[in-house]
Amino acid sequence: MPKISRFNHIQPWRDGLYIAYNAFSGAVALMTEDNYATYQRVVEKMAGNGTASYTPEETELAKQMEFGRFAIRDDFDEREALHFHHNISRYDRTTLGLTIAPTMACNMACHYCYEASKTGRMSPDMIEHIIRFVEKRAPALSALSVSWYGGEPLLAMDIIDDLTQSFLDMATEYKFTYSATMVSNGYLLTPEIVDRLVKAKVEMIQVTIDGPAKSHNAKRPLKNGQPSFETIIKNLTHASQKIGMGVRVNVDKSFDNAMIAELLDELIAAGLKDRVGVYFGQIEPSVQACANISETCYETSEFSKTEIEYYRLLLDKGFRIDRIPAPVATYCMAQIVNSFMIDPDGYLYKCFNHVGDKSLAMGNIKNEVDFQDKNFLRLFRADPFDDPTCRECDLLPICMGGCPSRRVDREKEGEQVCETWRHNLQPMLEIIARSRQRQMQQKASAAAKE
Repeated sequence: MPKISRFNHIQPWRDGLYIAYNAFSGAVALMTEDNYATYQRVVEKMAGNGTASYTPEETELAKQMEFGRFAIRDDFDEREALHFHHNISRYDRTTLGLTIAPTMACNMACHYCYEASKTGRMSPDMIEHIIRFVEKRAPALSALSVSWYGGEPLLAMDIIDDLTQSFLDMATEYKFTYSATMVSNGYLLTPEIVDRLVKAKVEMIQVTIDGPAKSHNAKRPLKNGQPSFETIIKNLTHASQKIGMGVRVNVDKSFDNAMIAELLDELIAAGLKDRVGVYFGQIEPSVQACANISETCYETSEFSKTEIEYYRLLLDKGFRIDRIPAPVATYCMAQIVNSFMIDPDGYLYKCFNHVGDKSLAMGNIKNEVDFQDKNFLRLFRADPFDDPTCRECDLLPICMGGCPSRRVDREKEGEQVCETWRHNLQPMLEIIARSRQRQMQQKASAAAKE
């Protein structure tokens, strides 16, 4: 007889409904009071000796539970399965993940940015080294995934064009898939650039906006001191028609509900409510260069409370909720053997926070990759299955130990390394349920009008 998953989260909601969530599968379901009563009976029978018989109603619910992984085979060890898939992801050589910074230069002067004084542009020689790096691995690849980063990567669009064409040629020759994303400040995202990015197979762009216009222009001015908000919004309006767009709102203690509401109203006025996904990013003093902003930064437990308020605002304003507690095999590139970040000089890193700081590089792309380099091992060693607290956690599948840099560089421990899900899963599931319910009602209404 099947048994109940260790990763189930069942909570009462409203109007007699219950929210059911399983962290292993990511399945979310709504149950009525009758469904929940049936669920409790099924749980009791599964916990028994396996001889209890099911009513037809219980049999149907048990099948649904098994489909969503709320119930699993009696001999299935979820934790061992997680560990197995985690290791496959860590040591997989058939997928190559590259985060490439073609330049560390930027057209903005954000006061909290650890890259503020960095410069540099990838040389033709370095471009060739990157091409050879990929070509050497190409025969064994099933997929190449690239994320364009910086600095501001659009300041080096010509390099992106050149490298992309080489990657696409190799994808055709060696028959692997190619995909790309980008992190950009959005100021240079003109219609002409958008067309080039579409051609370069960029599927998603993350653009950072630091609050409403008055706040954003104060926190993220151009290098010449001029505002950037209006141009970015204009660019998003066009780009969102051709490429997936995510808006990251960097949050610190200077924000409040009124500021977030003002920003959302500005996005609505620009016609972006149904075109972009909005999520909130926690600003952290991730490296020593960020020490000047540490007093304004939230710790994760504090940020989780603020995050709930902002997502409720997002929902109330009619935006879709894209933040979902989805299971992952690994937390980030730091845990993956075949994933690297490359700066304009060819230095390799295992963390976004380290790019450009050569003392934290794990070597250079010109040379053979050294997997015994201390700067590879120091983050790669952060294995959640070596942490007793993580190993027993009922949210391990959606966290996988949290940020290795937070754990190693900032020497955080315990719940300080947890993601915000540890602190706000229940209210966030309620927000997600409201969002899903509204989407279903809108679809039903649209179908009725046809």
